[in-house]
Amino acid sequence: MNVLPRDPDPDNLRMVPRNINGYIVYQTEQEDRSLDLIEYSSVGLFLIGLSVGLVYLQKWGIARAIEAEDDEFASEEG
Repeated sequence: MNVLPRDPDPDNLRMVPRNINGYIVYQTEQEDRSLDLIEYSSVGLFLIGLSVGLVYLQKWGIARAIEAEDDEFASEEG
């Protein structure tokens, strides 16, 4: 952020504004696309991980409930 220009720089094709912590810096279109791709990819990976984690916890919770029911019946028979 410190090396990016704070004003548009047409000579270096830095015309795309980006707000970083309240500061407006200008970047090239290629930099803007790559940062957007990284941002959206990280959100997608987070959502995939969250979904897999929830499915795992749901399956694990059902398995633990079945084990608890089995143990409950085993103690009554013995």
